[in-house]
Amino acid sequence: MKRTVNISHARTAFQRDVMKRVVRDKVCPFCTEHFLKYHTKPIIQEGRYWILTENFEPYKGSKHHLLAVAKKHVQHFSDLSPKAQTELFTLFGAEARKRNIPGGALFMRFGDTDYTGGTVEHLHAQLVSGGKHGKGKEPLITYLGYSTKKAPASAQK
Repeated sequence: MKRTVNISHARTAFQRDVMKRVVRDKVCPFCTEHFLKYHTKPIIQEGRYWILTENFEPYKGSKHHLLAVAKKHVQHFSDLSPKAQTELFTLFGAEARKRNIPGGALFMRFGDTDYTGGTVEHLHAQLVSGGKHGKGKEPLITYLGYSTKKAPASAQK
């Protein structure tokens, strides 16, 4: 079976434990028939093409961290129909208005997680919002891929 999760990119012990169960069960945790077995947050809204929920392990320091998971098992955004693309923005937009989110980031990793830093090779998108910039505030950080340049030896693990 092709890999569906990349445990090396797990950020927390809880996330790693869930992913170990996924590997043992030999399923995709984001496929609709398995999603609620592994995902611990309630569904906010279910569309025709997407499931919208909160991320079960939000980024440290975030105020909002939403997750939209494609109902169809695809790995690349180019496999989405125009209607699925529109629905994604409609779901995120409605929830951003409902929560009165003044600013944030939308991102979608796609394909091989060895290139993206992601954990699940099933297309999903995220809306992340933190606090307002200010003295003593740290930026929210996530992986969106890897540099094409090799890190200096002192920075390598």
